[in-house]
Amino acid sequence: MKGILVLTTLALTFVAGFAFATETSTVQGEYIEARSASVYVGACHFGAEYVEGGREATLVWNIHEGNWNGVSLNDLTVVAVISAKDNLAIDAKTRKSVLYMDVNTTPEQRAALKDMLTTKRAEVLGEVVATQTAPIAFTKKDTKYDVKVGEVLALSANRYPCANCTQPHQVWYKPLTTIQNAIVGKSEIYRYKDTHLPVTWQQSGAENNVFVGNFSM
Repeated sequence: MKGILVLTTLALTFVAGFAFATETSTVQGEYIEARSASVYVGACHFGAEYVEGGREATLVWNIHEGNWNGVSLNDLTVVAVISAKDNLAIDAKTRKSVLYMDVNTTPEQRAALKDMLTTKRAEVLGEVVATQTAPIAFTKKDTKYDVKVGEVLALSANRYPCANCTQPHQVWYKPLTTIQNAIVGKSEIYRYKDTHLPVTWQQSGAENNVFVGNFSM
């Protein structure tokens, strides 16, 4: 009986140890998504943009804390720019993306970030055609967010001051990925130009084309 008890204890210890070893820590932080079509707008405007617009998006994960594959990702920001042949709301098959990571990240951190996103967000990103390093600046003050990726991308977004400031029936899209506490916002500056994707844009004026929220993965 004593021998059986010892074996049972060892087995439970092994199972617990295996579960702990294979568990991946949660990575969490703030998320911003800017689309090339208005996500909150009147029906006529939405219909006009739907066919020819909405084919591009910028996704920003500003990580507060967490690790992946044993590598700390605390306080890092990673940006993905996505393009497809048709509106991203219906086209997941032709998506191509570029990942941008800060020049100050280590090779281990860059590998962990890419592995995390291509594992957890593969359908969102589609084919990752390039992984690029660049100076990345992420700042937040009150309801305003500013993201800059070298000379490639600039995004200045302002979320609405409360979650109930919009008419629900005029929010036509959902974020491309699962986020918590999603709020519609607007971009005041939004431009992108790089050689990895055959698209460029420079928005003039404010557009209600942003989602802001929290993420964990």
